[in-house]
Amino acid sequence: MTSPARKPGRTPELAGEYGRRITAGLLKPDDSLPIEAELAAEWRVSRTVVREAMRLLAAKGLLKVGPKVGTRVLPAEHWNMLDADVMAWHLMASEPREFVEALYEMRLINEPAAARRAARNITHVDRQRLVSALDAMGRFERGTDELIAADLAFHRIVLEASGNPILRSLGAMIEKSLSISFSLSWRQNPQAETLRQHRRVCDAICAGDGEAAELFMRRLIESAFEDVMTALYAQGGPPSPARRGDDARTQAKNEAA
Repeated sequence: MTSPARKPGRTPELAGEYGRRITAGLLKPDDSLPIEAELAAEWRVSRTVVREAMRLLAAKGLLKVGPKVGTRVLPAEHWNMLDADVMAWHLMASEPREFVEALYEMRLINEPAAARRAARNITHVDRQRLVSALDAMGRFERGTDELIAADLAFHRIVLEASGNPILRSLGAMIEKSLSISFSLSWRQNPQAETLRQHRRVCDAICAGDGEAAELFMRRLIESAFEDVMTALYAQGGPPSPARRGDDARTQAKNEAA
């Protein structure tokens, strides 16, 4: 918990350090942070920088700041889990599995249904955008920023094409976290197989087959989850399967083989 010597920081640096400590559990709910003057001295920044950093964390639901309560850590139920920084801090933790499971569970709840809706509602323009994103995924090398951007675009277009404004906003809210998880999954799965999985989703949506689009999107996300977990725990071997409620993932992989 001691801070190493560092150059004068800025608000995001200080907020990021304490955001990571909180999301990693190093600081517990109801723990008090040092007073403003102590933080300013430790970090060699102005008290204004400290104040702004604490306000930033308070806005994300991680802290409660007040004249009588000081600066205290709030329980996780208050955190804005869809905030890009909060997601990134969770993924940087030494044990991010619980968060990754929650992220992919959320994707499984929303994206297959969005793919079904997209098959019904997709416009000619969005159909062209979806195909273009898929084509871009095949042009770039595995793990490159360009490929990750194309992968993000593909999933964002599906959400947009669903016609549901809440689903449309979902992609932007979780983009930071997805960019990290996509970079991990692309390192594991052979590029040809990942492209094939995306192409099946694209073909089903463009053909107006909502049932197939939903099924293939579910299989794609389940496969990506396994790839991400393998990447995260490569040193310790593959983890046990995440909670699913059934063996759909195993069945889907066997059918797709």
